[in-house]
Amino acid sequence: MTGLTKERLKLAAPAYQKSKKGLVGDYFRIIMHKNPGTRIELALELHRRQKASLAKCAEIAGVTTIEFKEILAERGIKREIEGDRIAEIDEKIEEVF
Repeated sequence: MTGLTKERLKLAAPAYQKSKKGLVGDYFRIIMHKNPGTRIELALELHRRQKASLAKCAEIAGVTTIEFKEILAERGIKREIEGDRIAEIDEKIEEVF
């Protein structure tokens, strides 16, 4: 961190703030709250890296799960859906019938 940045953090830190990490966390939350586009971009990146579920990404983006699916579709991002292998499905069908 440059000296100028450190100095700004000292000036910006309220008296109750105990650490620079806490201050950075507070600023991050403010930025995320004030910029819906940033929340959506973060959620898309988490989804792309498979670091969060679809529902969690929607929550982070501040939209419903259906709206998040629409955002994915609009951007041409395909969702990976896990399921049983075809052979397993065929075996289950044969067991039933």
